[in-house]
Amino acid sequence: MSITARELARAATTQAFTRNFRHLLPVPRFLVRGPLPPGESRPKDTRPKDRIKYWNIVPGDYVRLRGDTQGTIHEVHRVNKISNRVVLKRELNRPGYVPNDQRGTGFSVPYSQCQLLVGRYEYPPEGESAQPQVKPVFASRLTMSKPYFYPKGGYWIWRRYAVNTTPRLPNYSESTHVSIRIPWPKPTKVTKPEPSPYDTTADAVNEVTYTPPALPATLLNPAPRIPTEHEYITSLTKPDKAALPASAPVEVHLVKELSNPHARAKKQARWQAFKARQKALLEEFVRAEYANLAGRTRREARAEATWKWRNHIEEERKAEMKRRWRNRGAEARQMRTAKRKARKAAKRAQKLRNLVLEEAPNQVVPRSSRA
Repeated sequence: MSITARELARAATTQAFTRNFRHLLPVPRFLVRGPLPPGESRPKDTRPKDRIKYWNIVPGDYVRLRGDTQGTIHEVHRVNKISNRVVLKRELNRPGYVPNDQRGTGFSVPYSQCQLLVGRYEYPPEGESAQPQVKPVFASRLTMSKPYFYPKGGYWIWRRYAVNTTPRLPNYSESTHVSIRIPWPKPTKVTKPEPSPYDTTADAVNEVTYTPPALPATLLNPAPRIPTEHEYITSLTKPDKAALPASAPVEVHLVKELSNPHARAKKQARWQAFKARQKALLEEFVRAEYANLAGRTRREARAEATWKWRNHIEEERKAEMKRRWRNRGAEARQMRTAKRKARKAAKRAQKLRNLVLEEAPNQVVPRSSRA
């Protein structure tokens, strides 16, 4: 099993949860080598043994890059678990930062270059300053609890801890030090816009427009019979002849007209019925040949039955094609065309019979007409 082209194209995701571990599967070489569509970059991947199974840095976290002397804090925008890359947004302490800016939303860095932000802690004043300082603390070493699958949400859950931090916590002590739990980022709530005059009102949405027919309270009583189409149409044209309950919904009577005849389930049912009929027809031909072998073996009789069955199927197919050709009006159109051509030929022949030429010196009367 390997990664599909769809999974490779959508490897950079904004989901914080791990739903499966398909990113550990190998990538087929033909997906990486190409040929690629115009304007599409060549996808990158790492070896399966170098990929990370449990990601502790997910979209929504805040990180800094190792070796960055300025200590710039970035927000994780996307993660690519196939290439071990993290896509970061612009830095937060930059003037004029707009998270949703369309001009270059971020840049990609390796996963190993990111340090996760644990939080901001208050440190004692340094030097001549009397005010305490608030510094960001980053995790230099991470660990995790035993993961387990959450069936309700369909993803894996575990807790992540910072074993060591940079810088050290103010109250750090080797004897009393415990790992710091780092909470997962909370998803941003989607704000609903105010309804406009073009939106459907809440009253129209909550209005009850369909009431199902009443069913018996127990299974001992038979269910009410649904009126047929003919009864429903008759009740509209002749109310005194066939009266239907007014509470009965109209959808029950128009189920055939309102249902889609080209639905996948209906097409599958028609195809299965067609195949079952062909199989039953073959068995019928075989039984007929077995009943009268006439010196043939059962194998020869079955082969002849199969040949007759195929010819019968072909004749039915041609008859069905002719029936459809006739039903769609092709036969009537052909007859109209033939009548029109015959009428046109008759008019032309009549004009030739009624043609009278004026006498002129260059005319010759044929001998057959003289006699």
